Amino acid sequence: MKTSSVPWLTNQRWLSRFSGPLSAYSSLFPRLAAFFLVAVYSALAVASYGSTLQSGSLGLEVGLCGEAPCISRAVPGGLGWFYGARPGMPVLSVNGRSVTAGDIDAAPRGPVVQIEMMGSGGNILRMEMTYPAMSRSPMKFSLWAIGAMFALLGSAVVLRRPDLAAARMFWVFAGFVAVALAVGPSAGGPAPYWARILQGISLIGIGQSFLPFVSAITRGPTDSRHPSLTFMFAGVGLFLGASYGVSLLATPSLYAVVRPAVLLFVSASVLGGFTVLLVEAVRRRSALGQIQARLLLWGTALSIVPFAGLSLMPKVLGRSSLLPDHITVLALGVMPASFAYAILQHQLLGIRRLVHRGMVYGVATLALLVLLAISMVVIEPLAGRAGRSGNLRLLNVAILVGGIALFLPLRRGAWWLVDNLIYRDVVDYQTALETVHRNILVSDRTIMVGETIAKQLAQVLRLESAIVLPGTGDGARQPIAKAGPRADDVLQRLSPQLEASARAPDSRGVIDLRWESDSFLLVNLELSGRCLGRILLGPKEGGEVFLAEEKGFVATLSPLLALAIDKSQLAEELRALNQRLVRAAEDERARMAGDIHDGPLQKAMALMLDLPKGAEGRASMARQLASELREICSRLRPAVLDDLGLAAALEWLLEGVSRQSSMVTRLSLHDVDEDERFPADTELALFRVTQEATNNAMKHSHGTRIDVSLSRQARRVGIEVRDDGVGFSPDFDSKEGFGLSGMRERIVQVNGSFEIRSAPGVGTTVVAAVPLP
Repeated sequence: MKTSSVPWLTNQRWLSRFSGPLSAYSSLFPRLAAFFLVAVYSALAVASYGSTLQSGSLGLEVGLCGEAPCISRAVPGGLGWFYGARPGMPVLSVNGRSVTAGDIDAAPRGPVVQIEMMGSGGNILRMEMTYPAMSRSPMKFSLWAIGAMFALLGSAVVLRRPDLAAARMFWVFAGFVAVALAVGPSAGGPAPYWARILQGISLIGIGQSFLPFVSAITRGPTDSRHPSLTFMFAGVGLFLGASYGVSLLATPSLYAVVRPAVLLFVSASVLGGFTVLLVEAVRRRSALGQIQARLLLWGTALSIVPFAGLSLMPKVLGRSSLLPDHITVLALGVMPASFAYAILQHQLLGIRRLVHRGMVYGVATLALLVLLAISMVVIEPLAGRAGRSGNLRLLNVAILVGGIALFLPLRRGAWWLVDNLIYRDVVDYQTALETVHRNILVSDRTIMVGETIAKQLAQVLRLESAIVLPGTGDGARQPIAKAGPRADDVLQRLSPQLEASARAPDSRGVIDLRWESDSFLLVNLELSGRCLGRILLGPKEGGEVFLAEEKGFVATLSPLLALAIDKSQLAEELRALNQRLVRAAEDERARMAGDIHDGPLQKAMALMLDLPKGAEGRASMARQLASELREICSRLRPAVLDDLGLAAALEWLLEGVSRQSSMVTRLSLHDVDEDERFPADTELALFRVTQEATNNAMKHSHGTRIDVSLSRQARRVGIEVRDDGVGFSPDFDSKEGFGLSGMRERIVQVNGSFEIRSAPGVGTTVVAAVPLP
């Protein structure tokens, strides 16, 4: 996916602080939105349940029309209104008692639950307050369960993708559906004013949000088609909402016009959304897009079409429902189920995991609070009976303090159960901290330290990607190291945004980032005010989010990681300085060898040629001088190494060792030709290591034999120098020194590896290997 095809979160100022799709994530808005939806639904469901326990009424008032008793007011939307009662109809009896013009003042007071009256055709209408099926158990609990599904799904979606307009529109739609289902049993039963008003508003909200939601979810993130659709539906919804409120509170006669208009608006929105899904399911080119569109299509068809086609549309046309409302409304449960399936199986809205561990922790904490509250309610009366009445207030305070004191340890226990029974991947952060600390101190090279950091963090935190980036002032854009199966993909997508976020004024410490539905942590490794590097962690396996414990672990570890990188960078600077010194020394050796060769050696050769025939002694001294000068030139800079290569130089070196000592030398080549050449730095480093190792063997080993092996394996060339001397303890170099640290530095300078294998009485083996380009 190209960066340009992703919605820019900076358009939502309440959501981001950095520019670009990768944004510093503020969870305040989505958490408030999710909490608001669940809290409103819960409160309305509880209020609706309490309302269904009341006796209710038909919503009718009796008065005088001239000289006869009649219905003076019929509450719009009440049961009496739906049964056909209208203002002005003559009344015969109220609540089982006959009513006449003379005793109208003696008519039963209180809610009208039973009435007889004359219909418009002269027939007698009898009405009695009986709750419809929608308001009776278990039907009302089924409605509340479906409403809870919508409320929880809308909350989960807005928590996972608050950056998408489609996710926010679904939150609005799910919220209105949840409200409608929460107040449905109350509005269809006792029908209090607040329930009827909320039911009308929620129906208008469903019509206002469904088609814009479907339109947003079926177009691309940057597709700007129909930009005014949401505003148009919002305007119509506001107008209908205002008219609905006026009809209920001020002008009841308007209700007969507004109610069909509201039902028509909702039906048109539902059918329009269904049509859009049908078109998208046919024309989508990608297989995944077709699957997502078809799942939404079938979920919408099986849930909303029965309710809209069998209940709403007949009422719009002035007919009775083809099926009872409490039957068709149950089909709405198919929609959240199909949406959840599309999210979990086919990443609808780019969401890979609908419920993450943080949500499970929240549910466990909420359940714990409920259990504590119930326990305190049960314990209080029992303890009150056992104690004296004078200590009741003190007892209540003690119970409250005990509940508060038990909450935190019980919450930790609940989270421990979640970790061990559901996820079963508990991490010992103390052990992980010690392991990472120990491993990052093994190497003093920045790249190897970065690789260790990335691998360790990816393993401990179960990451799909861990990327170690250079500091903001390093000028390098390439990562130091990366680990995880999605590291390349993440780096390719987010590198421009990472550069932008690094320049942000508040890009310090550990920052929460969000890319689509994936969570990231950007860790700034700072030491003494210097940014030594940054680490981008995430996404986690399966689309999980970072927990507070994991953020604390990373924050605790970041100073150690910064110190390790600082140490490796300092070591590399010292190594680079040493390399420059070695090169300067080699250049000086080459210059001195050239000066000796062009000066004293040439004069010694001329002296040999100019001596008279009788001066054999002086001629022999001149030849010896020339030979020693050649030996000095060769040791300073062997010409055979530059001219013939490493194998020839090693053979010449061992011949010199044999001449200077009584040790037997042997050179063996493995997968290396005698005239094969390697990079000049590699040849020089391996030659100097062999030269130093043979010198040590001659001076200190007291052995009789030196074996040198030059080999090549894959993309590496290596040298091995072995003697059969007395050996030594390898850490002896730190006290007496055999030039081992110098040999090691020479090999490290060419990115090679160096090893000493020795023990008293078993000889010494020096092994060096250098990678080839």
